[in-house]
Amino acid sequence: MRFIEPNEIEHWCAEHRLVLSDDGTLLDDPTLVHRKRATYARGGRSGREWAVAAACVSALGHWDECLLWVRSWGIWPSSEDWPAYYALRGAHGELRSLDKAPGHLFIRSEGELLATFLIQVMQNGWDADVVAASSKLRTPNRVQVSHDEWLEIRTTTPTDFSPVAV
Repeated sequence: MRFIEPNEIEHWCAEHRLVLSDDGTLLDDPTLVHRKRATYARGGRSGREWAVAAACVSALGHWDECLLWVRSWGIWPSSEDWPAYYALRGAHGELRSLDKAPGHLFIRSEGELLATFLIQVMQNGWDADVVAASSKLRTPNRVQVSHDEWLEIRTTTPTDFSPVAV
């Protein structure tokens, strides 16, 4: 895995034909018409985050690389465990702050690591997008994580995404 800065996120998105808005956020893809939402907590850590994160990684289907892009933090400061998050980043050689490198880029063999970072996003009450690519093209599946303790898988075809949530 590697951590990437905003300009690298923009380049990765352009390279994989993902469209960004004028403010640099990922635009909604109108082809992703099938959406399933799961609530993973209710006002605190539920213990179900691992199962939900694993279901998300599985629902992404086949991919060669995947971007976990943390877009917002500091919304629920009392939920954030910065020491744990930075320890996880540091264990993978990253010393820059989340502000400097909000992108987390994974290769296929790092699916479990993607789930681990996704859990951190959920437990810390952050907003994030998860977009995957195969052969340099975006895949037809995407995940949006909300600080309001839900996430949504968006696909071009119906999915059996149904994690056991709270």
